[in-house]
Amino acid sequence: MGTFITAATIMAIYLNSAGNLDSRYCYNADVENGRVMTMYVYDKQGLALSGKMEHRYEYDAQGRVTAKETYRRDAVTGRMKPHSRLDYTYTADGYTVERSLWNSGTGAFDRADSRICYSAEGDGLVSVTSYELAADGSVSDVVDNMLALVPADKGLMAGK
Repeated sequence: MGTFITAATIMAIYLNSAGNLDSRYCYNADVENGRVMTMYVYDKQGLALSGKMEHRYEYDAQGRVTAKETYRRDAVTGRMKPHSRLDYTYTADGYTVERSLWNSGTGAFDRADSRICYSAEGDGLVSVTSYELAADGSVSDVVDNMLALVPADKGLMAGK
């Protein structure tokens, strides 16, 4: 099936967000070789902007997103601090996203605490299953599952 989230998808998200003049946020990005490497999100406060968060992206050789780290502005120090990380893995019929939270005590991201699997089940039908993960990384609970109808020419996210 070849469904994946590509550099073009992230670029489209950035361009759509940056072009929304009615939003309470403003956006900027560092772009390298057509790939958004960091997306900056700013709060609009009158005529002033203040940094709110950053999204940092990693890609594989095929241009697919493999990780997204989110940093949030610390109100006390004004510096960006790590908050969460999404890791993407791809299969023949979809992809999986695992979320890890930052542990300030260890100075690293913890093991993933949740997983969402997107899987093509046929033309225009996608299953989405959310899992809660145990400390050892095994599935401890199925949180939610659903079937979604997607136009056949749109794929799971970024096309085919």
